[in-house]
Amino acid sequence: MSPFVAERRALRFSAVSASLFAFTGLALGVASGSITILFDSGYSLLSLVLASLSLFALQQARKPADDRYPFGRLTVEPLAVLLKGVVIASVCLFSLASALWSLWQGGRLVTLDLALIFGVVNVTGCLLSWWWLSRYARIARSSLLAAELRQWQMDTWLSVAVMLGFALTWGLTLTPWASYARFADPVMVLIIVGYFLPIPICMVRGALRELMFGEPLGSVRQDVVQEVADFDIANGNVRLAQVGSFLMVDIQLDKQQIDDAKEIVESVERHCKLRNLRPVTSITLVT
Repeated sequence: MSPFVAERRALRFSAVSASLFAFTGLALGVASGSITILFDSGYSLLSLVLASLSLFALQQARKPADDRYPFGRLTVEPLAVLLKGVVIASVCLFSLASALWSLWQGGRLVTLDLALIFGVVNVTGCLLSWWWLSRYARIARSSLLAAELRQWQMDTWLSVAVMLGFALTWGLTLTPWASYARFADPVMVLIIVGYFLPIPICMVRGALRELMFGEPLGSVRQDVVQEVADFDIANGNVRLAQVGSFLMVDIQLDKQQIDDAKEIVESVERHCKLRNLRPVTSITLVT
């Protein structure tokens, strides 16, 4: 299976899974009166929209250069990740405000039987979806699929926290402090949002780095420099920028090295394909 096919299948699977969780959860959230379930289900519904956005971004990024976009559409992928991060952060902040308002109003009662059923089903489904997507991620390594995995990671741990929170709330109703159980639902939202808010912030920061053609993270630069070292190219003569699944490589050569240009480009492109990156290679002649 090619990386492109794996990425497309993974995003489609993510969209279908998110739709199932979203609509089921919204119905149970309204029935149980839990803002925690509504937050979790709203996030799943958001995942459906964002997965559709990822599919659109993937199709746009694959389009060749044309008269309107002579350099292609390299920035579509980080733009999609940036939008995902902003929207997820907005949902977290809205839920945070709703939980604080609920506490100010004296908490709220929740139908715990429905809430516990939702928790068990949601955790099982999210774990399976996350695991299935991770299989595709081993084949297609892209920023879009990585963002999708982070979404499902967040949704999985959110569902685990919700299930444990409802279980503890049910246990609290069996104690002399049962009157405090009405505060458990908004408190869970505060804890969950506080823990997961850094995830969309990291998504936004990474996307902005790519949109500004920042240096790729990890060992990408070191590997590329080693790849061209046999052609006597210094570290400072290699410029790199990763934009989504594209790796932009600019190599500066002097007149004595120009005969090796074709071989250098082929070497870099072979290395990029091993990393499931799409190379955009250029040669700059310096005098």
